[in-house]
Amino acid sequence: MSNSFVLIRVTTPISVDPQHHSTPARHAHEDGLTELPRRGILRTLNSWSLAMLAALALSGVQIWGLWTLRATTDAEPRAVMTRALTLLMITATTAFIIVVRRWQRTHANQVAALVQQTHLNAQLSAEKGAVYQLASYDHLTGLPNRMLFSELANSHLSRTRRSHAPFVMMFLDLDRFKLINDTLGHRIGDLLLQGVAQRLNASVRDADIVARLGGDEFVVLLTELESIDDAGRVANKLINEIGRPMQIEAHELEMRPSIGIAVHPRDGLDLDALMRNADSAMYEAKRAGRGCFRFYDPSLNTRSALQADLSGRFRRAIMGGEFVLHYQPRISLNGYRITSLEALIRWQHPERGLVLPGEFIDYAEQEGLVVELGNWVVREASRQIAAWLAGGVDVVPVAINVSPKQLRDQTFVDHLRNTVADFAIPASLLEIEITERCVVEDFERPRLALEALSALGLKIALDDYGTGFSSLSYLKRLPINIIKIDRSFISDIRNQSNDAAIVASTIALGHNLGLTVIAEGVETREQVIYLRTAGCDEVQGYYFQKPVPAHEIIDALRAGEVVR
Repeated sequence: MSNSFVLIRVTTPISVDPQHHSTPARHAHEDGLTELPRRGILRTLNSWSLAMLAALALSGVQIWGLWTLRATTDAEPRAVMTRALTLLMITATTAFIIVVRRWQRTHANQVAALVQQTHLNAQLSAEKGAVYQLASYDHLTGLPNRMLFSELANSHLSRTRRSHAPFVMMFLDLDRFKLINDTLGHRIGDLLLQGVAQRLNASVRDADIVARLGGDEFVVLLTELESIDDAGRVANKLINEIGRPMQIEAHELEMRPSIGIAVHPRDGLDLDALMRNADSAMYEAKRAGRGCFRFYDPSLNTRSALQADLSGRFRRAIMGGEFVLHYQPRISLNGYRITSLEALIRWQHPERGLVLPGEFIDYAEQEGLVVELGNWVVREASRQIAAWLAGGVDVVPVAINVSPKQLRDQTFVDHLRNTVADFAIPASLLEIEITERCVVEDFERPRLALEALSALGLKIALDDYGTGFSSLSYLKRLPINIIKIDRSFISDIRNQSNDAAIVASTIALGHNLGLTVIAEGVETREQVIYLRTAGCDEVQGYYFQKPVPAHEIIDALRAGEVVR
């Protein structure tokens, strides 16, 4: 007796169930596998039935023969019949034993086949589960990946359309994560990502979905909220939870996220629109100072379009001369003379017109182009100084803004030194403006770079003073010559006693340390009078001169002053 096995190819589309990792196709396949040994068992049972019928027939014949033998009186027929019945009994017994043994072997084979099929089914189920895990979950954090998140989010979105419940999408990006990866290594970075994933999961409800899209980007889907206001409370909770210090081996790390929030249906009707708008809101949170959250604003679409344009032509714009420098003078409050100029970069976009740096500096930093752009500023400012000197203009020092990445770049000092040598200008005609952000993340390398620049004869100005940590240690340990009071303290100095007190104390501190104090954002005569009375050394702002191209500042340079 043999069993026939047939290979069945299932072509039914697979419908994934993320909760149970099972599919209708898998059940069909398993039914096909278990059907095969079942058919063999039925065949065996049929053979056993036939054997039993044969045994019953032989038994009937023997009973009939014994009955006939009892009635027979002649010795010879009686002996013949006795021998026939004995032979028939031996034959029937032998046949019965053969059938029983064959049935035992067949049954054993069927059981073995059934055990093997069960083992194969279990192995196939385990392999499918492993494949599903690899395809649907992030290997590092164990969170759903982009593919699975899209499936789950679309499912929730369909239910939301019917129930009209709030549906909130949150995009999270870890601030300064790349710095940790670059300085401490990818292994520490991976452990940090795992810790962030655990805190995210612990901070939301079971009904919410947390996923990792890649790198340091996470997304949180909030479902069944009672009010949109709850989204802001959840965002604050996530920022605080992730921002708690995290001990990873010998390092105590603090990491805060920037979060963008999009709400259905206000900010998008489908998943792609919601994710795109949440992403835009997240970048707005970064521009607002990082470590905060922002709801999506439709006005961000214009900025998003500019960002898309930046990605396609930014480097070509640097090489193609689309960037220009505008210059704004600093004015001494003792005689109203021009003491220096600040060089401010602008993008002369061929279609969009003049684009201010707030629109593209963050992009340049994120894409690693800020060093190249900063080097261009150094070279263009040096070229302009050389041109003014050649034209007989009495040149004052020109201040250029330097980013943290430039100061950490080992080639920056050499580039500046070589540039002033190429244009044959004194290095003292350049000044460097930095913010406290330049030294917050990494103090030692910027300190060495600033000391080298100071040794060349450049003055160093600390810009936006009062808006960061305002640590006195920076003023003590760095070669700072100038501090610039941020415009936010100047705008309402006549009416805000706190701002006035901060400005007065900053001026006194600067003078006690032998520093020059400059006030930014001066726009009214009243502000000028107040600052002069408070003892401020210099001012800069629209009251005297807005930033203008090089050819428009020549007359003021020749006169040496700006008259109001």
